[in-house]
Amino acid sequence: MAFAAIHPEAGRIDATLPDLGCGLTWAAVHKTRPRVALRCPECGYGVHAKVSTRKLRYFAHDPGRPADCAWLNESLEHHLLKLELATAVRAADWHAEMEVRASDGTWRADVLASSHDGTRHIAWEAQLSPITSEDIQERTERYRSSAPPTPSSPSTPASAAPSAPAATFPTKPPRSSASTWRS
Repeated sequence: MAFAAIHPEAGRIDATLPDLGCGLTWAAVHKTRPRVALRCPECGYGVHAKVSTRKLRYFAHDPGRPADCAWLNESLEHHLLKLELATAVRAADWHAEMEVRASDGTWRADVLASSHDGTRHIAWEAQLSPITSEDIQERTERYRSSAPPTPSSPSTPASAAPSAPAATFPTKPPRSSASTWRS
């Protein structure tokens, strides 16, 4: 499951946005004939637009996908947390782009938040598996050494951010039916 794809004419599209981030409707890529030649931004393999039983729009690899695509190793919970992060960024009136790779390939942010004037950027990571502080520091340095994203708040210069900001969430879905995780 992925929320981004490469459209042959529109470029990068985002299934979580009403206009796919480029002025297209979902109907322009979902169940069309002939099918739009969408590609995975991570591995370049073909993908197609799908809708889950709970109405979540996403892109899935075509049959025969490469086993080494990084998106195949991400859990459903990881994908849903990325969606929650992007939703929160957009609710804060920032632009959110999911699954963004640096032009030099040194990093890939789960969610890249950008101020509307484009002067501030924050890379958000949905980290569900255990990670060491050394790994966090290495990841933070990769972001800092490559413009534009930096793991800092909009009001704090990147050079003043001593460590990666974090939030802790339960590792298991809630038990109450009113607040269950859904796909």
